[in-house]
Amino acid sequence: MNGRFKSVRNAISSVGFICGLLTVAEQAQAAEIHLVTENYPPFNFMKDGEIVGLGADQVREIMVRENIEFTMEILPWSRAFWLAENRKNHCVFTTAYTPARAETFAWISPLGGAELFLIKKAGSQIPSDLGEIVGKFSVGTQRSDYAEYVLKTQGFSSLDYFDDVETVIRQLVQDRLHLAAISSMTFHTLVQQGVEIEMVHGFGDIIGNALACNPETDEALLKRMQNGLDSIIRDGYQADMLKKYTGAASVSALTGEN
Repeated sequence: MNGRFKSVRNAISSVGFICGLLTVAEQAQAAEIHLVTENYPPFNFMKDGEIVGLGADQVREIMVRENIEFTMEILPWSRAFWLAENRKNHCVFTTAYTPARAETFAWISPLGGAELFLIKKAGSQIPSDLGEIVGKFSVGTQRSDYAEYVLKTQGFSSLDYFDDVETVIRQLVQDRLHLAAISSMTFHTLVQQGVEIEMVHGFGDIIGNALACNPETDEALLKRMQNGLDSIIRDGYQADMLKKYTGAASVSALTGEN
């Protein structure tokens, strides 16, 4: 009888041990941060099977320094943005901060900044005066992109939406769009690659970029990520990445006409 009770007790202990392991595993899984982004050079892009870029390298370094488990994935921007809006422990980058987005996310910033450029195909006869453009020409941008916010505040209403910046640029150079709105950094990267585009107008303000996390993400993890970002700014890692991917010593160097 005692042996039977001992066997039952051992079985219960084993079940408890297994449950304990499952609880630890569940906690580990819950603590994992899912990082989602888009293909948008020089901020984030694929190279030799790895996601790299000005934003991606910074975010990865933050996670490594803070010893935070993470996954990183490239998706269409609208999908990546939706996941961070709706799923706990999901963060989207490189995300521009706007007043309209302020309450939507928990912000880890700054990852840097950029100006929004209005561009055209090189040689196009579209005028450079904003007053002659607004309301008369179509502008291509990405779904859920911060460019939509800026363009609408400037009075643009004829906007064409695409899943990624590559499609926007392809439509532009194939004369299927009059204009496109892209980051100043991306503009300079494309010009360096020989893409035949010209800046029409720069909107002036530097838009701050950030890691935007679902607001239900664990607060302790958010604090650690901000600590990691503060660390890479202090020791010059962020500045090194800016120079590596753009050749510039500061964001302001990338806001004038090429």
